[in-house]
Amino acid sequence: MVRYAIGFDIGGTKLAVCLAREDADGITILDKIKVPTPAGPVAAFDQLIEGMDTLLERADMDASGLCGIGVSCGGPLDSKNGLILSPPNLPGWDEIPMTDNIWKRCGIPAYLQNDADACALAEWKYGAGRGTDSMVFLTFGTGFGAGLILGGRLYTGACDMAGEIGHCRAPLTGGTAYSPV
Repeated sequence: MVRYAIGFDIGGTKLAVCLAREDADGITILDKIKVPTPAGPVAAFDQLIEGMDTLLERADMDASGLCGIGVSCGGPLDSKNGLILSPPNLPGWDEIPMTDNIWKRCGIPAYLQNDADACALAEWKYGAGRGTDSMVFLTFGTGFGAGLILGGRLYTGACDMAGEIGHCRAPLTGGTAYSPV
């Protein structure tokens, strides 16, 4: 079965939107867009939706062909309730109901996950961690994070904070604050 999904990555320096296809062979990124993160959640949300619309137009698709939207963002957040709580690298993003906003605007189910946890899951299911029972994925960008796979499951802890190695913003020194993927 082939399924299509949109991915939103919300970072302190950049926003990224990707269109992906999942089939028996795994996940294929079909197209992506990156833009600088604008100030404030409203402008960023509009940029994400505009990016999604652009990718769907390029692929000659509409949103009805999507199975969902996955959102990754640095913590702290409440993934169960789809809330971005107050990440230090995103000033003004306090208790943003991200998944509800996506549903209201697009009518598409959305899921929020800490960025390091989302990366850990992807590596465990499709990448270098495939076949392992336990692993750690570390992120180093505008901030720092860690995702944990323990005993064959994502381990998020009681408050989606397991594996977090500190919520601090990395200072810009010299080049850019992130490495393009």
